[in-house]
Amino acid sequence: MSLNGFCKRSVYWIQDFLHGSKVGKHYREIKTVMRSAETGKKIQSEKLAALLAHATANTAFYQRYAGRPLEQFPIMNKSKLIENYDAIVVPVDKIPEQETEKVHVQKTSGSTGTPFAIYQDSRKRHRRVAELKYFGQMVGFQSHEKLAQCRIWTNWQSKTKSQIFRENIYPINVSKMDDDTLRELCRTVRENRITAIRAYASWYDSLLAFLISGKGDAADLKTVKVMFSTSEALNVATKEAFQEQFCIPIVECYADEEAGIMAHQKVQDNRFYLNHASYIFEILKLEEDKPAAYGELGRIVITDLYNYAFPLIRYDTGDTAILAKGNEETGGWDYLEKIYGRRLDLIYDTKDNPIHPMSFARVLKNLDGIRQWQFIQKDKSKYLLKLNVQKEKFDLENTLLEIRKIVGQDADVQIEYVEDIPVLASGKRKMVICEWKKS
Repeated sequence: MSLNGFCKRSVYWIQDFLHGSKVGKHYREIKTVMRSAETGKKIQSEKLAALLAHATANTAFYQRYAGRPLEQFPIMNKSKLIENYDAIVVPVDKIPEQETEKVHVQKTSGSTGTPFAIYQDSRKRHRRVAELKYFGQMVGFQSHEKLAQCRIWTNWQSKTKSQIFRENIYPINVSKMDDDTLRELCRTVRENRITAIRAYASWYDSLLAFLISGKGDAADLKTVKVMFSTSEALNVATKEAFQEQFCIPIVECYADEEAGIMAHQKVQDNRFYLNHASYIFEILKLEEDKPAAYGELGRIVITDLYNYAFPLIRYDTGDTAILAKGNEETGGWDYLEKIYGRRLDLIYDTKDNPIHPMSFARVLKNLDGIRQWQFIQKDKSKYLLKLNVQKEKFDLENTLLEIRKIVGQDADVQIEYVEDIPVLASGKRKMVICEWKKS
């Protein structure tokens, strides 16, 4: 714990207190719920009843389910939410504790190839901040300690100098997974004595190879106490190597942009502790809407207890997992033994530099008119972008401009318009595919 982080953390909590403890109240409630299932389930039940009453009273879609228990509400996926979007949105004047005339618009990166924008109210935004602080502290990372945030930073999402100073978050753009970016990360960590790193799972594969090859110096990371892995399934061998060779634990975080943090590991503990404080979890059978047994692979379905602007009720995330029965170590709460996520294909630009697949998602989610997309590398400099678009809103020229910024100005990018992107057996669409066999 640094004096710098302590001071910034103290200033944050004092300001939050003076504004009514909008984050602090959520943080304390999360701690209470997660500590004990006996106490937590009572709070959870009250929050669920309030959410269902709100949704059925204030949305055209859910009004027909008034008075029914959760299990009688329909299972929703991203396509169904989009199809019924206007009937699910809650008018701003009907949202309790809303602080502004406009709600926050949270755009998903479209990791399944279907971009999606969801409304989130003020209370939900405070909840997400509280979750980050709680689960960070659970693994020994105090908020406002120095953090390197490795992600695809774009024109639509970036950090200002004042934000970096205030939050102690150092942005590292990892759209190019090359040695120069890895050197920049190591330099930033060394010079700023950074405590934690948050990155996509596949990025740690590249960082490990970089260090083992001798291109990088592991001493640059000596101040790092923990690394957070997000967005993809982490390679077990990579996790073990960082722990054994560099004494740096990697913890996996299961989250999405529609909701927030849904589950989190602890240091040297492979269980995924579900965020029961903010969500109701159902693990349902793969082929029918019935609960899966403990130890059986099932679909992850969530009900977000805190989004009153756009209720996510029985939302099928598209992911699968194995549920395990809770015990004393988990506060009596059930947990996930394993989450089965896809490891994304690696794409290369025209200069043979690897590109993180999320680079495309981060850009395409911000372009109007795109319903679904899939990006395929056919050859060294030949690419195919499949698109399901709303033609009156779609700008082809701008789309090609943004894609060539990623893969190279000399790239041959073909466009194929389709009615739908077929799903895999898992129920997900594969957003990037590399058909080129790099020699």
